[in-house]
Amino acid sequence: MKKTLLLCCFFGSFFYARSQSYFGFRDDNYAGIQSVLFNPSAVVDSKYRSDVTIFSASATGQNDLYGINVLDALDGDYDLDLDASKNFKSNNRGNLNLDIMGPSFTLNITPTHSIALFSRVRSVTNMVGVNGELVDEVNKDIDVTNSFLITGGNPNGVTNSWAEIGASYGTVLLDRDDHFVKGGITLKYLMAGANGYINGSDISVAFNRNVANPALSEYYSTGTLRTAASYDYENGEKMKFDPNSAGVGVDLGFTYEYRTNCHTCMGNRYKFKAAASVTDIGSLNYKNITENTYNLNGRVTQEDIEDAEDIFEFFDANYTKTSSRKAVKANLPTALHTSFDWNINNKFYLNLSGDFSLVNADKINGTTIANSVTFTPRYETRQFSFYLPVTYMEYSGTQIGTGFRAGPIFIGSGSLVSNLFSNNSKAANVFVGLKLPIYQNYN
Repeated sequence: MKKTLLLCCFFGSFFYARSQSYFGFRDDNYAGIQSVLFNPSAVVDSKYRSDVTIFSASATGQNDLYGINVLDALDGDYDLDLDASKNFKSNNRGNLNLDIMGPSFTLNITPTHSIALFSRVRSVTNMVGVNGELVDEVNKDIDVTNSFLITGGNPNGVTNSWAEIGASYGTVLLDRDDHFVKGGITLKYLMAGANGYINGSDISVAFNRNVANPALSEYYSTGTLRTAASYDYENGEKMKFDPNSAGVGVDLGFTYEYRTNCHTCMGNRYKFKAAASVTDIGSLNYKNITENTYNLNGRVTQEDIEDAEDIFEFFDANYTKTSSRKAVKANLPTALHTSFDWNINNKFYLNLSGDFSLVNADKINGTTIANSVTFTPRYETRQFSFYLPVTYMEYSGTQIGTGFRAGPIFIGSGSLVSNLFSNNSKAANVFVGLKLPIYQNYN
């Protein structure tokens, strides 16, 4: 039976897939350009004369509906509906964040002025307001599904992908006694990739089971559904980056260091460091978005679902559609980042960092991140670092990960420990990268 089709109709499919990244590693004093992505002031007075990144990537996915055993799922014979733990509620949520960095570098111009150039491809997908109880009901086999009436509410989802070329500049603003302050700015040229959104309003679904003939079981729905995409997905057009649909982004950041360790030496100077930044200020301008609005007031049968070849045919055949083409702005996932780093001694650190969305997740076509707070014990030397990040993630709860940097290589996960030992993992994160570090002439 085509339960997948019906599930897509009512938004459950968003949870089968997932702007946080580089958990633990990004707070390393040797993170280089990866730390600049979160705070442009990190580019100046760093441990590198130049940090050349060949490649790095990070992926984060989470939801609050399904919890899985990751090891069992990797076996390839894992049934999400039968084997996963479930937390169905009226407002289930999920997101997916992909971040790939191409050739990039930092460069110290003088001891108080530094720059960076980077290339990057990013994708963010987020979904909120999904009624998990409705997802559960429509995903059951028709032979065991009982009649129901469920209010679907106002689900809201968006996916946004783009390429960016960024230039960062950082400078020392204050260097006096025990106090040190630096600031930085990043300007980014954005090339649009794919933008799509889905938004429901006052949706409800009633199911009337026909015991004698299940194929004639009926679904009665109300409400409206708005969908949009920047390319013609209905006719199989492939997503591509569009230089004619572009935008501009800005990051701003500051760092304060309390330098009681040794203000004049060239090693680890600070005892305590506090940093704050706002990233992804800006938007992408899509020139030609196709938006469809469906009036969902109506009735369909199980047979209608079975007969439909795809999701587009099902909607077009059973609901009144109004279409339009227009230009839209898709905001970047503007966020506030904070970091507090305590240097216990020369090699051991404790870090507390946070990522907080400045965009309302209920906004139509509003790209956001999920809020998170991470506590990371860290061992750090010039050639090697080790991290143990413990993160509370807004949608998926507490995750424990680990990672390391060894010379030019860094690899880790913000959820590896949790994924290995939990039967109820609701998030997964992994990052990896290769760089050519050119160190300062001190340890």
